[in-house]
Amino acid sequence: MWTWRAGTPALVALALCLTDEPLAGQVRSLAQDTTLDNLVHPPGYRAAAWGALGAVRKVGHGAGRMLLIPGLGFGGGVFDEFMAPRKEEFTMYAVTLPGFDGTEAPPMPPAPSSYADTPWTRSATQAILGLMDRERIGPAVLVAHWGLGTQIALRLVLDHPERFQALILIGGVAKSYFAGTPGMLTWTPAQRAAFADGLGRRWFKTVTRRTWDDQNFMTYDYAVNPLRALFLWREAAIPPLPVWIRYLLEFYAVDPTPELARLRVPTLVVKPGFDDPGFYAEPGRDYMRDLTHGSWSGIEGTVPAIEFVTIPGARLFVMHDRPEELDRTVKAFLAKHLRR
Repeated sequence: MWTWRAGTPALVALALCLTDEPLAGQVRSLAQDTTLDNLVHPPGYRAAAWGALGAVRKVGHGAGRMLLIPGLGFGGGVFDEFMAPRKEEFTMYAVTLPGFDGTEAPPMPPAPSSYADTPWTRSATQAILGLMDRERIGPAVLVAHWGLGTQIALRLVLDHPERFQALILIGGVAKSYFAGTPGMLTWTPAQRAAFADGLGRRWFKTVTRRTWDDQNFMTYDYAVNPLRALFLWREAAIPPLPVWIRYLLEFYAVDPTPELARLRVPTLVVKPGFDDPGFYAEPGRDYMRDLTHGSWSGIEGTVPAIEFVTIPGARLFVMHDRPEELDRTVKAFLAKHLRR
């Protein structure tokens, strides 16, 4: 996972917070290639239209309506097992953000622009609203997983509360947060923008694929079962680096938490425990707990619309690690808040 420490609150100087210490005889790559420009699409790239989704999977025939948004690196297929037992109760639409799961990404915005402008994230949000209009989806249950999926879902329910009955965030991340970066939990929008823009220019622009794979999310972050974890890691590795980097830096640049006080849609945040005996986190790199737990600091217990549940023995893909426990948790939440 990429983390940086800021030398000053204004991010005048950035120091890379990565380790190149040997791990079981191996050394992580920190190589860069100055001939690369990962901040643009390669020549000849065929981009998707603005306001389009990568894909939509429609499952079920129930009277209820459910929209599902996967997070960074993944397509709507990651919800297949979650949707299977709900086919009788809901008609479900699992979307894929354009650029993930082998789909085409939007055009790159013209330079210079800040990642805090979030054009790709805003385009995806509008595309989901367009899907709801076309399919005549009335008040729906919104489900989102992981980083960026959380931000899109929160934007939707904050701006259009009348269109949603409930929000469920599985492995949700309130905002980018790493405990080793001083003050990050309370950064201003300007600080977050500088953080993302600095990462783009000074590191991600010329990072090699090997360095990305060595330093990014690891297989053990995703699931307890090692084979499942490997398959998920492979899926997340499909998107080209420019696509991953654009979405990741837009995620780094935004913080919806100051607006949560006005949240009116009942919201469930399901935290994965990341506490099973086999979970491995290197010293100083416990970023998954920082993201799925620490990023909610100051929110838990202060926003009446949000309920928090931690499911032990689960990693990021709670729906794969503890499906029965997640199912019970979701059913209880929906029974409490849905009126039909």
